[in-house]
Amino acid sequence: MNNRNIDVHCHFFNAAFAFNELLEAGWRLLHGDYPYKSNELLKAKALAVTTRKVVGYVKYIASLLVTAARSPQANYDYEQDCYAKSQWHPSRPIITVPLMMDIFFAFDNGSRQQRKTRLETLPAAERKTAIAPASVSEREIPTFDEFAEKMKNMVIEEYKRQAARKSVARTYTPKSALPVVRELDRVIATFKAEAMPAVATKGLPSGGNVQMTRGYKKHLKELKALRKKNPDTVFPFLAVDPRRIGIEKLVRDQVVRGSFHGVKLYCPLGYLPSHPDLYPIYKLCIKHHIPVTAHTSPGGFPSQCSNIRTLSRKKDGTVVPVVFDKKTFEATHPVKKGEKAQSLFFANPENWTEVIESDGLDTLHINFAHFGGQEDIKKYAAGSADPTNWTARIIGLMNRFKHVYADISFCPDDDMLQAIDAIVSRHPIVEERLMFGTDFVMLMIDKIGLRNYFNQYTGIKPRMMTANPQAFLRYTQ
Repeated sequence: MNNRNIDVHCHFFNAAFAFNELLEAGWRLLHGDYPYKSNELLKAKALAVTTRKVVGYVKYIASLLVTAARSPQANYDYEQDCYAKSQWHPSRPIITVPLMMDIFFAFDNGSRQQRKTRLETLPAAERKTAIAPASVSEREIPTFDEFAEKMKNMVIEEYKRQAARKSVARTYTPKSALPVVRELDRVIATFKAEAMPAVATKGLPSGGNVQMTRGYKKHLKELKALRKKNPDTVFPFLAVDPRRIGIEKLVRDQVVRGSFHGVKLYCPLGYLPSHPDLYPIYKLCIKHHIPVTAHTSPGGFPSQCSNIRTLSRKKDGTVVPVVFDKKTFEATHPVKKGEKAQSLFFANPENWTEVIESDGLDTLHINFAHFGGQEDIKKYAAGSADPTNWTARIIGLMNRFKHVYADISFCPDDDMLQAIDAIVSRHPIVEERLMFGTDFVMLMIDKIGLRNYFNQYTGIKPRMMTANPQAFLRYTQ
């Protein structure tokens, strides 16, 4: 990487990816096949897709349509152009680390896995009766065309609201929305052209027993193609969710032996970093020098479930059930504007203590993305002694473990450099571990813009743009 500037945290996915995943998740929900097909894990009672259930997903897609309608290649080109025209006045392109996203499990509350565990304790005769699917008449489930049209219209209505809020110049009109409508129609047509994910349909494996939803598979292929075309400036990270069937095989195929450079975890979608199915992946990461980036801010796009059941592995090896209840959590943890209860619970850097303190995992290379979030950074810089401050917790982990890093992606306030300098003056370790990141395309949801973001960080300490991310990405012992 030769000391070139590096954006250690960006995204090149677009709204088409998110709409694909909404269609697949929603269609499976209708057939009782979410998150898995009946032949993948369990048959279950069919569920109705309600407006309430998908509204968060729809808002997320609409925000991407307003800010991120480009293709992954076009997003990459756009970042390079903004960087080239910034006050950095670079002589060479910036190295990018596009983090893949996996939002398919946003509706998964863990109840199916709990039911599976309970069924395994029943006698064989009772188990067969217990997993029999409920009978569903044809009229209870709409056709795919009806379902897709409903989802498209919901997205367009939300797009109208968000576009109008962005600025007067972007107020929605039927003409201005034509590209959006065409893009959604294109996704629907492509979706229909392939085998639809009905109850009896085979999966979309990438070899072996691997679950590959359409949006995930397409985004994976696009990042591989981008890496092939730009081998010196694109180092993608594979999205890893412990609930995806065959995820360990995917890491072996796509990271250990493939085009991907690292692993991305997005715990706010409903799992802890201590989930037992992640430990084999951590061991692979240590063995093959693979870095891990984990979302660590109280915002973002979290699970759409208010009650989530999951598992956690303790450092002594025992596995315990964990239940998140939004109402109970909010009663004891005030949630401020811009924060999400699911993110506060699942993305807390303290959750990583059980992982890093486990036998053999203290050398895991981890980037705590967002450094705990902009507000906690500023509070800690101002002298806050709150021990629950996420920035303080990450610094504590930096002091204890030599391969713990953080990035300042999606920190657009114009006083962030002063805040970082204040923290470095008290904790020199931060100068050795903090890295620059943009969080493009998600940054575009904020009004600062990518070029301005580069300009804002013109005075950042050089090693945060070069040596620190290089050490994190190279992962040499």
